[in-house]
Amino acid sequence: MGWLQLETSVGQSEPGILEAELEKLGAISITLRDAGDEPLLEPAPGETPLWSSTRVSALFPDDAEPEKLSAALHDLIDASELNYTRIEDIDWQTSWQQRLSARRFGERLWVVPHDHEQTPAGSAVVRLEPGLAFGTGEHATTALCLEWLDANIREGDRVLDYGCGSGVLAIAALALGAASVCAVDIDTQALDATRNNAINNGCDDRLRAVHPNVVDNSQRFDVLVANIVSGTLIELGTALEGMMRPGARLASAGILAHQADDIAAAWSGWANMRVTQQRRNWVLMTGTKLKSSD
Repeated sequence: MGWLQLETSVGQSEPGILEAELEKLGAISITLRDAGDEPLLEPAPGETPLWSSTRVSALFPDDAEPEKLSAALHDLIDASELNYTRIEDIDWQTSWQQRLSARRFGERLWVVPHDHEQTPAGSAVVRLEPGLAFGTGEHATTALCLEWLDANIREGDRVLDYGCGSGVLAIAALALGAASVCAVDIDTQALDATRNNAINNGCDDRLRAVHPNVVDNSQRFDVLVANIVSGTLIELGTALEGMMRPGARLASAGILAHQADDIAAAWSGWANMRVTQQRRNWVLMTGTKLKSSD
């Protein structure tokens, strides 16, 4: 069986409208991904977690007609912006594999497609499913966090993943030996993706994916990993401080190099954050919770 694939790029305000129309027209699969080089990070309350430019891919049955689809979408997007490709079923399956190949982060952590079979003995493996693959480690901020987790997770750690996205960081922490993870996000789609990925990795009994409003603030975590934008990191400082035990290990990404001083200053009363890695314009800030602040 073959398929008709439609692809186009749209601005920040348009993906949801276009996605709904594509569903009405019979699309059996719709994928949204970054058309540039921006991470999908935890937005501030009330904001929509979309990129400034989004690549939309829709898969239709092989008998779908490009001319009719273009005509039906003419009020939303010009036909010249729509690209159509006829593909075989096996090509569709392998195209996702090509976008998410097996990748190693640090010494032993691997992120692989769900049916990837070969990884080195002793590896910590995270398996991701097609359709739930945003936040796969392809962006610099996610990669920096994965590498940090590989080097810093200890057996039995209790981990807080704030802005969990696909859950790849939370699941990686569990694969590396953490005892439990609380994964937090304001986006229900992200929470669903995290739960599904946890089930597929056999660790859903040790991972709790929740909205910030229902986080148990009485918990004290050993590790914080937060791949979220700098403004939200600053706003969350006090709340995060209260959930971390003295001496807890901290890592935050989603930060541009020129924003690092603001984060360090905002958290200076309780954490000693500093830039430890940089990739392109993105930095990883790490540190510990000061024992004197508890």
